Amino acid sequence: MAIVGESGSGKSTLARVLLRLDEPDAGTAHWKGHDLFKLSPSELYKLRRDLQMVFQDPTQSLNPRMTVFQLVSEAWAIHPDILPKRQWRERVAELLVQVGLSAEHMSRYPHQFSGGQRQRIAIARALALEPQLIVCDEAVSALDVSVQAQVITLLDKLRRDMGISFIFIAHDLPVVRDFADYVMVMQKGEVVELGTVKDVFDTPREAYTRALLAASLDPDPDVQAEHRAARLKRA
Repeated sequence: MAIVGESGSGKSTLARVLLRLDEPDAGTAHWKGHDLFKLSPSELYKLRRDLQMVFQDPTQSLNPRMTVFQLVSEAWAIHPDILPKRQWRERVAELLVQVGLSAEHMSRYPHQFSGGQRQRIAIARALALEPQLIVCDEAVSALDVSVQAQVITLLDKLRRDMGISFIFIAHDLPVVRDFADYVMVMQKGEVVELGTVKDVFDTPREAYTRALLAASLDPDPDVQAEHRAARLKRA
């Protein structure tokens, strides 16, 4: 599920509320028959295994004083019943390889990596608890185009190989079209459109959605030309 909309539309706030990083004022959110907003602290503690988050800026979300090994294995220190400590190094090595890094990287610090590599470390950390859902809050927006494509390919592989679901918050609509199955369009804190990628992109119902799509750059020059023609027609 991709969540799109202009800056300030409420996308990141929604994601933080779903994971109880911010508390909601009202409403409900259901996960496996349970209202996330009514979970007790102990129930929420258990929920953290299933729901993880990858933030926009890995420079801020990764503690610069911790090695990669410490960053990834911290999850098992918080949930010690998941993995015996004697297996931590082996599992960290497996996770790093899984996200396209090397086991040799576990002794390094975040500042020794590029932005794309740091985001891969953040993804490895999220995978440590074997979650069923990962929320990606603009997880590729701070990366250059070529690195974005690499990270998106990685996320897609994880989805197919491990059956992980994603809530994918993004501004880049071409990326959303290629990656997501469903799209939620938000405006001023409200959901204005919801549907499959094909329905929302090909036959958007709301004027706001059409304007959002028309304003989006597309790598295909033919699509860009169609957008320009549509804008000129409305002018």
